[in-house]
Amino acid sequence: MWACLTSLLYLYMVAAWGGYVFIINLIPLYVLFLIIIGRTDIKLYIAYSVFYVLGTILSMQIPFVMFNAIESSEHMLSHGVFLILQVYMFVQFIKTNLSEELFNKLFQLTMLVIAALFFLLFLVLHYKGYISFSSRSLTLLDPTYAKKFIPIVASVSEHQPTTW
Repeated sequence: MWACLTSLLYLYMVAAWGGYVFIINLIPLYVLFLIIIGRTDIKLYIAYSVFYVLGTILSMQIPFVMFNAIESSEHMLSHGVFLILQVYMFVQFIKTNLSEELFNKLFQLTMLVIAALFFLLFLVLHYKGYISFSSRSLTLLDPTYAKKFIPIVASVSEHQPTTW
């Protein structure tokens, strides 16, 4: 119920404020932190999964967002954390049903294969043009990007270097 309500409130933020990207990155960042420190349980899994699926579908109903909710690099953290959470919970399920030695061998092999496939998939999608980095992302990687290519962004005072 709370995840559904959160998704509706997220829809309102998408419709009302262009900074909704901050929210769709902050919530997955918190979930990722909980995964890292080992505080993940079935309640978090259900809540985040419902929020992610429902929130993404609802945000795609807003005309200026539409498929950007799936394609843009600004939303990739939420997609990645969703996948990580699915895999993490699946691994926990498998871990309870296998011996420790068999589980460790299977886990190492699977991680190697997944990392290679993810890297190859990312390269293919990037070179085909399905995934592109926005000017915000490029400015984060190269602080001089906005000054060179997007003067309107470079003119905003918060994007200027500090005086000290």
